[in-house]
Amino acid sequence: MLSTLASYARSALNGLCALMEAIYKSMLAPGTDDHPHSQHSHEPANVDTESANPRSILNIPLEQLDGITISLDDCATPCRFRLLDCAAFIDLHKLTIFEFPCFALSELSYAAISYPWRDLQLPEGTIPAEGCFSVRGAEHADRISIDVLRTACLAARHYGRSLLWLDRLCLLQTSKDDKNWQIQRMFQIYRHCDPCLVLPGGLVRLALLSEPTAWIDRAWTLQEAAANLTRDTIKCVFSFTQSSFPEFVRELPNPWYTPEFITYLCRDGRFPHTVVEPGRSATCNLLELFSAIEFGMSYFEAHEPVLSEQPDSFPIRIISAPASSLLSRSLVANNAINYQFFWMSAFTRTSSRPVDMVLSIMGPLAVNLPVAEFHENDRLRATIKLIQALMERGQEADWLFIAPELPPSPELSTLPAFPETSESGRAVIKTPAGLVPAFGAVALKEPWRTDRAPTGVMSDSGYFTFRARAAKAVGRAKDATFSKSNVYFECTTVDTEDIEAWAIVIAHRREFNRDPETGQITGYDPDKPFPVITELTLMLVESHVFEDAVYHHRVGMEREIDEGKTLEWDWTEREFSVGGPGRGDRIRFAISPKGPVYM
Repeated sequence: MLSTLASYARSALNGLCALMEAIYKSMLAPGTDDHPHSQHSHEPANVDTESANPRSILNIPLEQLDGITISLDDCATPCRFRLLDCAAFIDLHKLTIFEFPCFALSELSYAAISYPWRDLQLPEGTIPAEGCFSVRGAEHADRISIDVLRTACLAARHYGRSLLWLDRLCLLQTSKDDKNWQIQRMFQIYRHCDPCLVLPGGLVRLALLSEPTAWIDRAWTLQEAAANLTRDTIKCVFSFTQSSFPEFVRELPNPWYTPEFITYLCRDGRFPHTVVEPGRSATCNLLELFSAIEFGMSYFEAHEPVLSEQPDSFPIRIISAPASSLLSRSLVANNAINYQFFWMSAFTRTSSRPVDMVLSIMGPLAVNLPVAEFHENDRLRATIKLIQALMERGQEADWLFIAPELPPSPELSTLPAFPETSESGRAVIKTPAGLVPAFGAVALKEPWRTDRAPTGVMSDSGYFTFRARAAKAVGRAKDATFSKSNVYFECTTVDTEDIEAWAIVIAHRREFNRDPETGQITGYDPDKPFPVITELTLMLVESHVFEDAVYHHRVGMEREIDEGKTLEWDWTEREFSVGGPGRGDRIRFAISPKGPVYM
């Protein structure tokens, strides 16, 4: 007991020294971007150290937590950062939360948790070993298991942190002002944490490596990953009762795995991990988990072809293999974003509040929307504001390529239909054939190329105005067949018709490796060079009248069109304003010698 108290005293003393240093730095630089008062330039440069000190606003013994609903309403001040004290939780068995009046996030050392609000549950009839509790204002979420929170604190301590940020405990769940203030700074909260601890199955219990979870399907976890993945500061926390990864593999219940596949998985270094609690939990680098899944899936598809067709047959299912691949492609080195894949990843996720589908990605896209101005169902207006901000800084319109093969949105035709939102479960998209899983609809094996996508401006009504080369539709196809590449249609005979529709070039690139005999991309052969061709991506638009003016709406897109087949078209350069509601289905069109034609 004495050694424990001494350890805690040393930890508290070290923490106090760090906090005093942070106070001193914050007094020297009160106008930093992350400072809570940085928007008010008239704030005095010197801060009263008494009011600047963090204060304990909650201090409850763990044995009193089981079954209760805690509230910070009467003890916390809105619009301030709060952190949980891991040392108090582990060593003194108390839930202690500190509030920081005027600290810059960059001056604090803390871990943060990324998790779904609702996911895995305990088997019926069982209860958490140490009990569980709720938070006022968030009773609709899963209850917080004390033993899971203890694991998170131990993981934070393992990585050298004694403070922990958890939205359920560090936001005032009943205060709209505080939640808006925190959401405005959410990306910064995760950008400055180290590490970010991913609990993929939620806070009721830890997930097994072999257990599917909802973490990668939730809207907010995209920005939480984006803030940390390229910095290599994001760790996955999972249930691990075995002594080694090979032992886990050999205990897998699927009797149909071949011995070769088991041997492949058990190779040394295949899955590096760190035990947090022997016989209970472990952590691993999330990027290394993604790599293990990706390489494992490649081997799995090659050597277990029958099993690989069953999505739940791969042994590591804690994070979906295709979704993890898309997330990895969204983020590149030096905290840069691959905008096309980032948009695609965002459209495979869901949230209980539709507007959060937009607010949750503004941070990684370096856009700062006024959170308080949007209500929970304001997704369309928030989307327009987000795209406006991107266009105003000269960004290319990569969002045109999120899912070109899906029907245009009935709300905004330049986008695919928005995914359905739900509190739990995976995102789905409504199509003429019914609801389909969003990931399967968006994440194509061969994503569309966005080379030289247009730039322009978007109006408050959602019309995207840009200049581009275009050709008017000349009629309807009579004998359309697939091109050699099996991507677009060609025809030679046309029923000429005056149609108010245009095919607009929205991307073009030079292709060096397309075999003219097969139409397929092949490897470079110096003894058999292929002719260089320019390939076009075309968007078909139709006209409509809006507010007494002529506008256009998207009805379809086609790609990889050999520009040589369009040389006789009546091309013109002009301005288009494309938006408005879509038809609700995708219109295919074909390439003829005279011009684009309807199928």
